[in-house]
Amino acid sequence: MTSFSDLISEAFIDPLRSVLIVDDEYPTWEEILNSYKPKEDVNTELSDRSSRKPWRDNANSLLQIINKFRENKPGLIIDIHDPFFGSMETGSELADHLHQSDLLILDYNLEGTVPRGLKAREILKSVLTNQHFNLIAIHTGEDDLSEVMSECLMSLLAPCQTHFSDQEKVAIKEIDEDLIGIDEDKFSPSLVLENFSVIDYLHVRKIGFVSATREFMSGKWPLSGLSALGREAGLKGGDLKKFFLWAINNFENTRKDDFCSEELSDLSWSFENDAKWLRSSKGFVTFLKKGPEDLLGQLKLALECWKPTPSRLLSAKYRHELNRIGVDAEDAALSKRHVFSYFYDVLCKEYRENESREIGNAKLREHVSRQSEALSFLVEDGVVDYGKKILSVDAEQGYTFQESYGVDLSKEMLKARSHYNSYVSTLPTKESCSGQLDTGHIFRIDDNWWVCATPICDMQPDRTLVGYKGQSDSVIPFTALKLICWKMGDITREHINSGAYCFVEHDGDVIALGVRDAKGEAAPSGVKVTWRNFLALNKGKIENNELSVQELVLSDVGIQPMNKTALIVAKLRYAYALNYIQKVGASVSRIGLEYETHK
Repeated sequence: MTSFSDLISEAFIDPLRSVLIVDDEYPTWEEILNSYKPKEDVNTELSDRSSRKPWRDNANSLLQIINKFRENKPGLIIDIHDPFFGSMETGSELADHLHQSDLLILDYNLEGTVPRGLKAREILKSVLTNQHFNLIAIHTGEDDLSEVMSECLMSLLAPCQTHFSDQEKVAIKEIDEDLIGIDEDKFSPSLVLENFSVIDYLHVRKIGFVSATREFMSGKWPLSGLSALGREAGLKGGDLKKFFLWAINNFENTRKDDFCSEELSDLSWSFENDAKWLRSSKGFVTFLKKGPEDLLGQLKLALECWKPTPSRLLSAKYRHELNRIGVDAEDAALSKRHVFSYFYDVLCKEYRENESREIGNAKLREHVSRQSEALSFLVEDGVVDYGKKILSVDAEQGYTFQESYGVDLSKEMLKARSHYNSYVSTLPTKESCSGQLDTGHIFRIDDNWWVCATPICDMQPDRTLVGYKGQSDSVIPFTALKLICWKMGDITREHINSGAYCFVEHDGDVIALGVRDAKGEAAPSGVKVTWRNFLALNKGKIENNELSVQELVLSDVGIQPMNKTALIVAKLRYAYALNYIQKVGASVSRIGLEYETHK
């Protein structure tokens, strides 16, 4: 029967193919081969360095580690890197090629760094900021793994004081002045650091300031010692809260060099159990003591303690399946040579005939999208089967996997549904949207919301214009449907399921955008919508989320174009965009306009 441990192995351990060990005490291929070169060709500097390495006196420990990796099925490809030989690499330079390995074993006690672990923390930060999800094991001879993990974690955090408000800064200054006047037998600043350790500080960062303040005021462990210290100094109420803020600021001032300037996103960690770990959006790190232990087994145990969500398990499995049968899947997807020959011929003609050598992105984006869809289609069976295993294991454990998301649906159901609706109807957002105006782009002009409701084929450079005489290489006419913005709590289930709304993430929340005013309607059922004709300038190019357009305004002297800047907010998936194209068509073709209504 499949277990949770089996799910972890299938998603994270089985895909491993290579491991890179970064350790200045282990032998490298360069060292070994250098020792077999003719005497006159030997690199003496490398030879001298190699002769001082401790593995020469006891190679058994390293050999056991390598043998464990070789026992894996299939056996792992192993490489060893000494970051101190030759030109000294910075952490970022080393990280550039570390992503070529599936697993990084990083020695924490790399030589020549003061304070200890400085070089390892530099490498770790660089690896966790590249574009790949990394599995990392910090390997150390230190006795206290919690201390090593704390130092690594601090180097990935930005201090709280960089985000203090002016009001909080004033509060810290006020309590600092008050503490100076307290007798030393009642209060001493040195006692603060004794009662507010690194682990305590990291606990505050993990649960957040609001929750930590609540624990501090109630004297709950692990902040009970600091809370008692403040009360012994005669502080209570608002002053006691100010003292807690002051203690955080004081701690950070004493360890300024331990923090980073830019904090990693989505950091989480655990000091509990035997498996200590931390993770960010770009990697998972566990901390192990040096020795002949089963490194893969320890890594697997740490992954189990992390308890990744079913969604992350599926994502990891998808990456593995794509990598496992990627070549065969790609070959199958590209086997239709006539299709792709014709596609490339069309692309070349467009490029050849364009004097500026600029071609529209639409054809290339469409091609990439179809290729991605074809590859996903060929690998989805394996991922679906794995998903069934997840559900089976969860059922055996009483459906507990939901807890790993950290969301209480009994309290946050509206928010969860809203974000889910946005997920299914809009494409993932990009920090800086660039490209070309496309069907389904949602944008704002002034305070008005619009969605592009012109088929993409009518916005190509070689299009045949409908409704306009002439031709332009730089101006693209398009139709946009006006949308009305609503908060999710202001619309009913009937509105959501009416087909008149889409859902977009905006300013950290999800908003509903409908084609009609929802006030007074049990459900929007009419087909009347508001649409306008626009002209997209500069070939419809979007740069830094902005698009230059002309809004056509009717006046007594004719149509007056008004230059506007449209802010691109999101893009609908094509099926949802098609819904709005159809609404424009239904609006202009409706019958019964002469009907009289009841008073």
